[in-house]
Amino acid sequence: MSRRITLIRHAETEANAAGIWQGSLNTSFTDNGADQIERLRRRMVGYAPNRVIASDLPRAMSTAETIGGGEPDARWREFNVGNWEGLTSDEVRVRFPGQLEALMAGEDLQFGGGEWLGAFRERIIDAYWELADSLDDGEEAAVVTHGGVVWAILNHLLGLEGRPSYLVPLSNTSVTRTDISDGQAQVTVFNDASHLTGSGTAFAPNGTSVVLFRHGQTEGNTLGRYQGRTDSALTDRGRDQVAAAAGHAPRIGQLYSSPLGRAHQSAGILGKTLGMTPEVHEGLAEMDFGAWENLTSGEIADIDPELFDNVFGKGVDLPRGGRGETFSSVAQRMRETIEEIAATANGSAVGAVTHGAAIRACAVGILDLGFPERHRLPVPRNSSMSKFLVTPKGPMVAEYNVAPHLD
Repeated sequence: MSRRITLIRHAETEANAAGIWQGSLNTSFTDNGADQIERLRRRMVGYAPNRVIASDLPRAMSTAETIGGGEPDARWREFNVGNWEGLTSDEVRVRFPGQLEALMAGEDLQFGGGEWLGAFRERIIDAYWELADSLDDGEEAAVVTHGGVVWAILNHLLGLEGRPSYLVPLSNTSVTRTDISDGQAQVTVFNDASHLTGSGTAFAPNGTSVVLFRHGQTEGNTLGRYQGRTDSALTDRGRDQVAAAAGHAPRIGQLYSSPLGRAHQSAGILGKTLGMTPEVHEGLAEMDFGAWENLTSGEIADIDPELFDNVFGKGVDLPRGGRGETFSSVAQRMRETIEEIAATANGSAVGAVTHGAAIRACAVGILDLGFPERHRLPVPRNSSMSKFLVTPKGPMVAEYNVAPHLD
């Protein structure tokens, strides 16, 4: 069994709303922040983790009251930004030339004369793994903390330390889940702020949002088959999943679909609720598994043991089933596709129904990870939503595997 650590960012403060670097500076919640707390409280009804930890700063402690209060722990405090406190990013760029850009690039500097980035990371990562080690199998801890803290953990778990990060900054009161098994951690849900529909604020660069929905459960999913380009009908549960997901879908101006039947059927259910007709886009198709199509892992290992071991044992990204696609080629295809459909958006968000392996490849590729690192993210759940932000500097991952209707 695995252990889980759920990370929750505090509600919006006056400093957040003003775009001010806060660090240890304490400012009161905005009206929007108070609304976020109430929405988080309603979402967390019945949520009972084995432990609740909170940064000892007031904004985190107050947010932790939504889940019954937390044990204060100063190690989970926000990054000490020294003389950046109380400044906007534009003011930081003027007074401390090059430092903000160095932070975004992952360089280890003492920003604003405060905490060294490397020391901050060490503090947070030690606290994370100490908490993980304190949990028994099957147990969960919730930590109410800060955006920079969750950012440091995610960069550690995803292997992005010391490199530019293509993760969009977290929304206030967003929920991020990490699961630990056999000493390895996986980021299972990133930046789930679905409870903030209509009221949340995501601190993100300018860009166009592309929301990728995975289709609902199919007969092939229940049997563990590599469906790829081979179609399989939605189950009754799959249809129900998509109908439930539609109730949590963000506002979009256009809906696309993979050409495969299971995705197009799911897009039809979504479109009926959202009042739009999906448009087919070939670039949204699932990975082509070649001769492995519609087989289980066990069947593939028996029929094609050498190729199966090279791909999944040794991590060599070869064409699946001999004549199919590689993981990296799917990642590139999906990246090009979301950039293309974002260009048609006319200022609104865009939605698209696609497939599990394709969505994971897209996210892993955008984060500049390789095929052997794919397990740092799971294949997203049926009917889950993953959001990408297409910016002038390229796509970023804004949310991953969000499915409040399945929780």
